[in-house]
Amino acid sequence: MAMRTTLIGVIILLLGLLVGCDSINSNKSASDKPIKIDKVLAALLGKKHLEALALDSADRLCVEKVNDFAFTLLHQIAIDKDSSFVVAPLSLASAIAVAANGAVGEVRDSLEQVFGPIINANAFYKKYMAALPHNDYTDCLILNYLAANTDAPILDAFSQTVSTSYNVCVQIHDFSKKKTVNKINDWFHQQSLDEKIKVIEKLDPESSLCLINTLEFNALWPPFKEENTHLKAFETAWGEYLKIPIMHNSEANLPYVDREEFQAVSIPYYGSCYRMLIVLPKTEKLATFSQSMTLESFHEILDSLTEPVTVILDLPRFKCESNLSMMKLLKKSLPRVFNQEDVYFNAIVDDPINSLKLKEIDHKTSIEVNEKGTKAFSVTQGSCVLISIMPEFIANHPFLYFVYDEATRAILLMGQFCGDGAI
Repeated sequence: MAMRTTLIGVIILLLGLLVGCDSINSNKSASDKPIKIDKVLAALLGKKHLEALALDSADRLCVEKVNDFAFTLLHQIAIDKDSSFVVAPLSLASAIAVAANGAVGEVRDSLEQVFGPIINANAFYKKYMAALPHNDYTDCLILNYLAANTDAPILDAFSQTVSTSYNVCVQIHDFSKKKTVNKINDWFHQQSLDEKIKVIEKLDPESSLCLINTLEFNALWPPFKEENTHLKAFETAWGEYLKIPIMHNSEANLPYVDREEFQAVSIPYYGSCYRMLIVLPKTEKLATFSQSMTLESFHEILDSLTEPVTVILDLPRFKCESNLSMMKLLKKSLPRVFNQEDVYFNAIVDDPINSLKLKEIDHKTSIEVNEKGTKAFSVTQGSCVLISIMPEFIANHPFLYFVYDEATRAILLMGQFCGDGAI
């Protein structure tokens, strides 16, 4: 009997919502009172998150692999896109690692060269997901769901491994029935994912498996007051000027670095050790600068950040949504792994006749950056006479941003802002 290839439809749907909002509970109404920031409690929660992310050498190798993968993606996406985008490297890599547990032979070897030993990746993601913060200031939720079509006999060993290491919920469904989509969406909503988010729209009845990974990240930060946001000029990469909302703080106390080629500033979030690093090129266009960014330069920037200093900070208020076909990008950037016709995952299902092949990876991410939430506490305004001697970080042209944790430096979210998407 001839071998038939069964397709695995892998949908990786990540919804990264990065906000400084009145409440991290997105189901609360806009009329709810804003949360009052207890800075002592927020600092204790941040320290607890930092300590929970203490990793061994094998874990740190996994982080290095994830971040190296992130910059590979950045280089490829920046070539194809001259507009704003956002991706979630850590969550994307974790979903690929789930599938890699079902890879065999040369396929597994190739994946391990990119993401590190799968057994180590399993241990790392188990630790990292267990340490995700869930408090009144920062809430990070990563969910994994593996839907198997009725004729896909999933191996118990695979199911047990991914359930233990990645909290994957494994369920059997009939992909031909419309109610299956509702059942899957309902599961995500029951896990506290925002009910307004529809995780999947449809299922391919010809696929045997559908792996769904979601990330929801909501966090409060301190730098801005809404009344200080004004329309200001933003210069695009093409030399055009847009009038967009720019948030402003005349006395932001932040880690900062100023080099000949760029400026960078790191903004903390309350209740966790997450930070947003914003890198603003000074001498090159963003497209050129992005290609020069590597894992080494990322670490160099973080290592160069000063202790918090007073900075005049201007940052656009924006929202960005990206829908990327990751298979196309991965085939270009990692052809030895993803551009082969025989990339099979036969250790997922118990079927000696047929083979399981990766079909597609869709990556959908959204991010919103604003000033809300700072109403709950006061920010001291500086005297005008100090402006001329303070460092200035004026993000009035395209820049890169990275959301990372201070403990491991793993990149949770990254993207570029080019002027489109200002809100």
